[in-house]
Amino acid sequence: GHYYLSMLGYFGMNASQPQDFWSSPLGRRVLDAEQAILASQLRRLHGTNALWTGETPTPLKLLESCMVRQGVFVHHGTHPDPSQLRKDVPWIKGALDSLPFAKNEFDGVVIHHTLERLSDPRAGLREAARVLAPGGRLIIVGFNPISLFGLRRGYAKWLDDDLSHRRFINPIRLFDWLELLGLSLEAKPEYLEYGLPFGANKGGPFGARFARNGASVELLRQWIRRLPLGGVLAITAVKRALPMTLLQAKTQRGSRLAPAGYSKVVNLRVAKKERS
Repeated sequence: GHYYLSMLGYFGMNASQPQDFWSSPLGRRVLDAEQAILASQLRRLHGTNALWTGETPTPLKLLESCMVRQGVFVHHGTHPDPSQLRKDVPWIKGALDSLPFAKNEFDGVVIHHTLERLSDPRAGLREAARVLAPGGRLIIVGFNPISLFGLRRGYAKWLDDDLSHRRFINPIRLFDWLELLGLSLEAKPEYLEYGLPFGANKGGPFGARFARNGASVELLRQWIRRLPLGGVLAITAVKRALPMTLLQAKTQRGSRLAPAGYSKVVNLRVAKKERS
């Protein structure tokens, strides 16, 4: 019985609030793995305003690397920790599916593990597309259901777990939603976190055993990372601008002659005979 309870603690069966998850060993490990990808994608943002939605303000420091003058943080969690919030980034408590902003307000929008917390993720995606200006970039980071994290989410439907209250979105379905909303993928989706979805041990329980064959293990890792089976998915999409067509004026320049009336000739032979 004691062994079984300890295994439950290792697999993270005790449910936690969103902010508690990101402070757990697994949450910190996921955030550390996302730093490099988020930093490279945020460097492409430029403009006046950028919107960041998420449960934790920890990655907000990455906004310093983008060419955006002002960032806004919409906290999707239950109780934000004021000590973790940045003073240079104004924040409001709200939800992605009901953003209090005008249309085409932001040049960039970052959705950090927010769609999976909504009962209707399509509504949140529509709101993000609404406030995003034409030509702006949308960055989405979320858990991939086709991964080991997705397997853990499978048993979380029956057992109380950190991932029980999250709804993983199929990447193919997500790509279709983006296309319908007028957003095009800027680059190939990036996948990360191929390790076991438990704790902070990236190598998993068999990492020490397989580490002896260093060269072969590294080749195996490189081959696996080419597959879209990572626990975390990161994509960047660009909102297409409205098509514009230049219409030429139908009025012609210059003077126009007034129409003159002429007799209608029905039979050329008769007309020639009368003339003679």
